[in-house]
Amino acid sequence: MNTNSNIVERVIGFDSHPDSFTAAILRGPTPAAAVVEKMFNKVPMGQLQSWAKKNTTAQDLLVLEASGNSFQVVRTLAAVERKALVLESCHMGKLKEAHANNDKISAVRIGKAYLAGTAKTVWVPDLRTQERRDWYHAHRKATKRTTQMSARVRSYLSDNGVRLKKDTRLTQAGKAEEQIRAARDWSTRQWQVIEGLLMELRHAEEQRLHWRRLIAQEVLSDPELLSIVRLCGVREMVAFALGAFVGDIKRFSEPKKLVKYIGLNPAFDDSGATQWSGGIGGHGHKDLGVCSSRPPSPFCAAPKIPWRNGARSCSLARAPSTWPSAPWPANWPWPSGT
Repeated sequence: MNTNSNIVERVIGFDSHPDSFTAAILRGPTPAAAVVEKMFNKVPMGQLQSWAKKNTTAQDLLVLEASGNSFQVVRTLAAVERKALVLESCHMGKLKEAHANNDKISAVRIGKAYLAGTAKTVWVPDLRTQERRDWYHAHRKATKRTTQMSARVRSYLSDNGVRLKKDTRLTQAGKAEEQIRAARDWSTRQWQVIEGLLMELRHAEEQRLHWRRLIAQEVLSDPELLSIVRLCGVREMVAFALGAFVGDIKRFSEPKKLVKYIGLNPAFDDSGATQWSGGIGGHGHKDLGVCSSRPPSPFCAAPKIPWRNGARSCSLARAPSTWPSAPWPANWPWPSGT
């Protein structure tokens, strides 16, 4: 959350779009006392740097809502020595008025949300971390497409009374066609449909393997990612995902914040006379949560996980001895008893 809004002389609410932006310059320590000094509406995005040099100073703070190009806007402003922060979109969406909204209102709302001190900021990844995220998402999309196309092939075959064995690999050229041809007599048009589906499936599989190889090479070339793979149960995809989404581990002031970000902290609800504790699903980073929920657990060996207060304690949240080769950040307190 923002705790230093009172030391900023001017806050500039910035409503960003792919082709244009709207900015509201606010002066004042609180949302109630803030005064809109000037408004810039629908300025072409190509003029961002020249606009920032002319109308802002290095002491001003620009705040914008997380969106598709928000990270690029921050990097573009940093190139002309202008500081910008990205605010969490979920929180900003709750402040939006349903009956009246436009770019000017949004820019003022974003600026006042920062001045209120309750808006959460989003970490802007460095270029290498951003590129790794792009790789990871490309692999996830290719994997999803492969699964979809495999299901489409099997669905079409099932519609025509053909049920293949579960272990049949449709991505293997030659074998799959032989089994499908032998299953029944197909018309020319039916077989052309099957060929088209198999063609799409194999293209998706080629893309998946392409990204998987690149990710494996990236892990091998990075000593820190390679050290994570040495942990029990962690393979290259999980190590790469940690590097892609955690990024600079020093941005977390303590281990608990990292564990919470990943989503490995057990859920609980202690209110009044009722007490409830749950598992580790449903919170934390979505993509890292997918990795941590795959059986067997990639983060810790299940038979060796001790039970504490009815919840499992994962190795990432425990002593640094469970991180045999991973560097321990200097700004983290060393856990007692290790």
